[in-house]
Amino acid sequence: MKRITMPKGLFGLLIVSVLWTSCAKEKSTAIPESETGISQTKVSGVVDDNPVLQAKVPLIVSSGFLSNAPEAGSEVFNVSMLAARGKRDATAPTISIISPTSGSFITGTSAVQVSASDNVGVTSVSLSVDGVSISSSSVAPFTTTWNSATVSNGTHTLTVTARDAANNRSSSSVTVSVNNVTVGDVTAPTVNITSPANGASYNTGTTINIGASATDNTGVTFVSISINETVVGSSSSSNYSYSWNTTGAASGIYTITATARDAAGNQSVRSITVTLNTTVVEPPSTSGFRLTMPPVSNQGSEGSCVAFAVGYAARSAEQYYRTGATSYSNSANIFSPEFLYNQVKFSVECSSGSAMQTALDFIKLNGICTFQTMPYSSTNGCSTLPTSSQSLEAQNYKISSYAKLYTTDEAAIKSMVTQKHPVIITILADNSFISAKAGFIWKTYSGSGSLAHSIVICGYDDAKNAYLIMNSWGTGWGDAGYSWIDYDFFLTRTGTYCYAIN
Repeated sequence: MKRITMPKGLFGLLIVSVLWTSCAKEKSTAIPESETGISQTKVSGVVDDNPVLQAKVPLIVSSGFLSNAPEAGSEVFNVSMLAARGKRDATAPTISIISPTSGSFITGTSAVQVSASDNVGVTSVSLSVDGVSISSSSVAPFTTTWNSATVSNGTHTLTVTARDAANNRSSSSVTVSVNNVTVGDVTAPTVNITSPANGASYNTGTTINIGASATDNTGVTFVSISINETVVGSSSSSNYSYSWNTTGAASGIYTITATARDAAGNQSVRSITVTLNTTVVEPPSTSGFRLTMPPVSNQGSEGSCVAFAVGYAARSAEQYYRTGATSYSNSANIFSPEFLYNQVKFSVECSSGSAMQTALDFIKLNGICTFQTMPYSSTNGCSTLPTSSQSLEAQNYKISSYAKLYTTDEAAIKSMVTQKHPVIITILADNSFISAKAGFIWKTYSGSGSLAHSIVICGYDDAKNAYLIMNSWGTGWGDAGYSWIDYDFFLTRTGTYCYAIN
């Protein structure tokens, strides 16, 4: 990525502008009669998670998402939220093949030169011939070489694919004619990955032994092993092994590739995927589902949406379903967003936001007390810390763990909902969402409004092509506090991950 240097004064102005934009308040005129005493000012309440800590959180993926892992990218390319504060980068790179040109005649080894660019930055460019992966490069200008002797004479299609950090990708193809005079060896080696097994799953910290073995009609001269397109070792013999110490590695899906070549330059590759600290779930069989949630509440003018999504909505629903309850009670299974927000907010101001992972880690370590023990109020300030008795009660309601899901993994999100786990998400709300009424389905951008906000997915309906969400803006918003987000549009207004309590 190109490094840009800017004057210190301009840099400071940029920082101030970002903070002002992210903390700006937006007002809705929709004030339900039952809540006229509560301010309806909407405050941005989300602070981005630390990507280094986020990478260590266990991952849940659907089996279908896992099977498409080589195309879906990897954890390494998806660990950061981009500068839009919760808005996923949806702009694909642009790429074209400079050389060879379409219709060219090719002999021997040829350089494939490309022009690739992206609004954020191109992370890799891969080359395939007739749909078969040949090579990839993660270093600009992304030039790769292709030995045309590895295919028969005739017409062949070269395709290059560019990816960015958000796994947006685009491709470009040319058709060339190969016209080699057959001299010497044109047979590519056969290469296999002997270990680990394709689709194997490991806990982070495990040392994984990777083995590659190749055979060739005249002899193998080179074998290499790469992990997520980065070569980790090679050998001049036909067998090579590498011990991968995964301590410190991010949870997620990894692609292991073995490449073999012979003396004539013939080459072949073989790839598998493995997962670290990852649970694989099956997609649900139902086309619609809705969780029973606690009564819709109102965060008022405080930036407490994360505390409401994590503590009030998700943690309360977990308690409701884990204990087999038939109703919600402030003293038994509805939890206090006041207890959580006042201790995890980013700064002393009551408009201050908080990070989702910080809130989840806090409940994991300290628990959360019931709503009856520490009721929520947006008008009494946010500096009140819990008493010793409130903190003692909270210890009874810790969570054992939580996991992250890719926001692009629709099947995994639905699966968690059907397993009675609300999914906690961050969105970049526009003005149409902020002023939603009954019957609203959020499926297009209104053209204005950028409020970072945390809510929960508590259902879905394939007939609507939408997730059901519960908000924290009172019953006068949406359908008595609920609304719908289109599956596809959701991806343009969210980040890389969402969360669920286990």
